[in-house]
Amino acid sequence: MAFEKKTALIEKAMELIDNKPTLINLIARRVRQLNKNARPLVEKHESEDNITVALREIAEGKIYPVFKKKNDQNTNDE
Repeated sequence: MAFEKKTALIEKAMELIDNKPTLINLIARRVRQLNKNARPLVEKHESEDNITVALREIAEGKIYPVFKKKNDQNTNDE
């Protein structure tokens, strides 16, 4: 049953972030933050692991990838 729930969460997250490497990177970064005791942005149930919490955060639109523009990296070089 938990496997089915994660599958549904992954599918919902893929609707929002259609690039698999980006989604995997976002999940990994968020899980690392949660492992270091970051506050979850959704209610965490006792039996949930941090991967499920990260997936729910993405599926609910609480977190999303932000990309830097290439010309924004050197804004202080004048």
